[in-house]
Amino acid sequence: MQVGQTGFWRAEVTGDDTAHALGNPGIRVLATPRLAEFCERAAREACDGATRRIRADLRHLAATPAGDVVEIRAELTEIHGNCLIFSISGRDSRREIVSGRIWRMRAA
Repeated sequence: MQVGQTGFWRAEVTGDDTAHALGNPGIRVLATPRLAEFCERAAREACDGATRRIRADLRHLAATPAGDVVEIRAELTEIHGNCLIFSISGRDSRREIVSGRIWRMRAA
């Protein structure tokens, strides 16, 4: 693993990804827990070998309606022993929707 490695996740927001589907009736935009999952997938794509998430610090910046496409980018910015820290950014078709960091631990 090297600082600068990147991973990407691209997905169309479906009805199953909305806050409505996750228990917030009438809110048909991308749910924050689903966005966090998309960010996690991007970070995993940047990894060589087995890792597991140990922390996430994400800011959900804007609502993305069902039918739109989101693109998430994870860049490895720091390595501390077995701990990998990724910078997360993402956008939908109109604007930035997420920023933050994800920490993953490599298998020892």
